[in-house]
Amino acid sequence: MDKCMNIMDMGYVITSQYNVIIVYLSRQQIMTFFPLRSQPPTYCSVHRVICIGHVYGNHFVQVIA
Repeated sequence: MDKCMNIMDMGYVITSQYNVIIVYLSRQQIMTFFPLRSQPPTYCSVHRVICIGHVYGNHFVQVIA
């Protein structure tokens, strides 16, 4: 458990490093993380959004709609 990803700690790190928007989905909460250091694109179609689902209490999976 000490090597598992904590979305509260890593959400902003991932978004800032890869310049993406992350949407985190679980039964308890839904959170959205935006990059902290980059300027948002001027066109909405340029945004990269990654949805991550938290399942079975200990796994993260990418949600594709």
